[in-house]
Amino acid sequence: MASTPGVESSKERASGDREAVPSTASRGRGGRALTLLHAADLHIGHHAHPDAVLSAFKSMLEISRSIAADAILVAGDLFDSAAVPSWVVEYVFESFEGAGRPVVILPGNHDTLLTKRDSPFHGLVTPNVRVLQGDAGETLSPADGLTVWGRPVYEHIPEFHPLAGMPRRPEDGWFVAMGHGLVSDGTQFRFRGSPILHSELAAADCDYIALGHVHTYRNVTCGAAVAYYSGASVNGNASTAAIVRLDPGAGVTVQPVAIPYVATRD
Repeated sequence: MASTPGVESSKERASGDREAVPSTASRGRGGRALTLLHAADLHIGHHAHPDAVLSAFKSMLEISRSIAADAILVAGDLFDSAAVPSWVVEYVFESFEGAGRPVVILPGNHDTLLTKRDSPFHGLVTPNVRVLQGDAGETLSPADGLTVWGRPVYEHIPEFHPLAGMPRRPEDGWFVAMGHGLVSDGTQFRFRGSPILHSELAAADCDYIALGHVHTYRNVTCGAAVAYYSGASVNGNASTAAIVRLDPGAGVTVQPVAIPYVATRD
């Protein structure tokens, strides 16, 4: 069994990880305080440890309830491949519904069963669960005072930039962007798919950027918008999600939370 749920202090974070910096972009706009659970890279259906992944998924939902999250954001790779059994997909969406809070899913490069046009699950939505689908990006308002935008990964290629085309922020409330890709300065990983450039992070006109694809909790803030990878739900080093607090006075603060799961035997 992995460690019990708990929020790490800054001293317990990986060496070199920067502290969460407050964002002032929405102060004074009349926004209310919100709590988000930001997760990514659950890879449900992974053939090597399917039970462990589902165990982590259950723990993630329990944590969302324990912190009274106003919304759950999944920044890509909810599923591992298009070969995930239908009953597993149905179970996941039913469980999200049972969590009793809005869920926004951004398809990542592994989420082909959500993005392939011929998939029976393409376009799947439920009352509380929305999947971002617009090729050029899509904007949703899952909770009062919260706007979320993201571009799903339809082609995991170097030409696809997850944060390209982000719209201007709304006049009121909090604005959160979601992206699934690899952050770099533009010279590293030049031929990797779905790049997210430091310059794109710095120019982002939003309060928080919820990222996925890197399986380690990491602060990659480059500008006014606070940007984090949440980590993965089943990871040999640490299984984490991120608790994001949006406060009109304090700005944006982010903390990792451990995701416990029952390990399966090889």
